[in-house]
Amino acid sequence: MSSANKGFPIPDGVIEVTDEHSLDLVHFEFKNMKPKGTILFKMEKSEIPFQFFADETREGWIYARPVQPNSVRLRDITESLDTYERFEGMITVTLMQFRIIFLCSRFQLHYQNGQRFLKMLFPDRILKMHRRKFIRIPFNERFPAELKFQTDQGMVTRKLKDLSREGMKIQLEPGDTEFMVAGYRPKQAVLKVLNREMPLGLNVMAVHGTVSAGLKIVAISEEDKLWIKDAIRVLMGQILGLDISKVDDQLEKDDSSSNKT
Repeated sequence: MSSANKGFPIPDGVIEVTDEHSLDLVHFEFKNMKPKGTILFKMEKSEIPFQFFADETREGWIYARPVQPNSVRLRDITESLDTYERFEGMITVTLMQFRIIFLCSRFQLHYQNGQRFLKMLFPDRILKMHRRKFIRIPFNERFPAELKFQTDQGMVTRKLKDLSREGMKIQLEPGDTEFMVAGYRPKQAVLKVLNREMPLGLNVMAVHGTVSAGLKIVAISEEDKLWIKDAIRVLMGQILGLDISKVDDQLEKDDSSSNKT
């Protein structure tokens, strides 16, 4: 662990976010996905959970809304913000693509609709870890996608929360955890995205409480695999306003010079 950053431990092996594409992805998720994370304030022994938002551009503010706004610890910290001009913290946020860490040397209080927020400038240095190999595109009610599969109770349909070339996360419904466990392989699974239906083989990798489950694609036609790749590339280009020719869904490139098997 490195302790060069004003006493905050930064894990070894993390990578600094430097390219504009990754920075745009980070800002996009702060602005649109409202990710959750924590802040470890200097002199505190444990992290405090927050939900994060962002202004329209990277030159604007990031806002942190406390998950437990009435906690005594948070009250003491916000009172300290009124007293001290500088108040340092380490922010850790789990995004769709990777987990990020950055430091903030100055927080400000922000009030909106009777709620109290912290706000900080978009960081000029971001570290990332647990990097995914492929971009995951989020889905919601305005832009739906779904997975159909056979269960002992019949054919069911579940909404997609996100999708990559390698896998997906689906939204669970009451009773799903009776069969939706790690290692479960949905039968007769059909993925529907943008009105295209694709049969595929899946394996449940993780179940997140009663909320969602992560599945890995273990069998799919080459045609459908390429279609997913192109669809994600086009959609990310549209979302971020980038030149599609410069958008790639592969975040971590294969090292062709490596001799490892």
